[in-house]
Amino acid sequence: MDRQYIDDYHIVPRYLADQLTDAEREAFEAYYLEHPEVLREIEATARFKAGLAQLQASGELAALMKPTPWYAQGRYLAMAAIVILVIAAAFYVRTPAPPLIATSLSELSGPTAVASSNIVLRRRGSSFDAEVTLPGTSDAIELRVLPEFAAPDSRYRIDLARIDADNKKQHVAQIAHLLAAGDGMVTIYLDSPRIAPGDYEITIANDTGASQASQFLIRISR
Repeated sequence: MDRQYIDDYHIVPRYLADQLTDAEREAFEAYYLEHPEVLREIEATARFKAGLAQLQASGELAALMKPTPWYAQGRYLAMAAIVILVIAAAFYVRTPAPPLIATSLSELSGPTAVASSNIVLRRRGSSFDAEVTLPGTSDAIELRVLPEFAAPDSRYRIDLARIDADNKKQHVAQIAHLLAAGDGMVTIYLDSPRIAPGDYEITIANDTGASQASQFLIRISR
């Protein structure tokens, strides 16, 4: 499933109305886990429907739809325009998506415990520098990354990208201002319910803008 299919087949409103087939629902849920902006669109559509439902419950929607004399149309048209503007404003208000990766467990919106701790470092002769198993719970995953260089003041940033079947990289998340521990490891936490299985590249770079960087390939599976 891709964005064009979602738009052409009105997937978001059908999803909210529970009108998708099992196959469509599974494909859509896998898609929005990889595309946080779709979650915000779902929230906006839900708010839009809730606004219309509230107008209908209060009787204002019926009043707006009722024919009015020509001499009163201007007033009601102005009222309708205001209502539409309010609903449109609510529709386009975007709440920040919760972080997918964070420097501490408390910064994640859902997980309250760590399911597993994984070390990410250069592994010679291996296809992946780390293999991570998604937990059956909504707990977080801890990744301890060992950069191959020492950044000034031990400050780093990390980029996470998903690698698709065509070996193309799709940016997923970024976090900066990371500090290395005494053992040189840089620790981040993943919100496991929002991470889809697959192959990912972790790039850890100098946070000061220098070109130093290390790339690691990890596989996330269920």
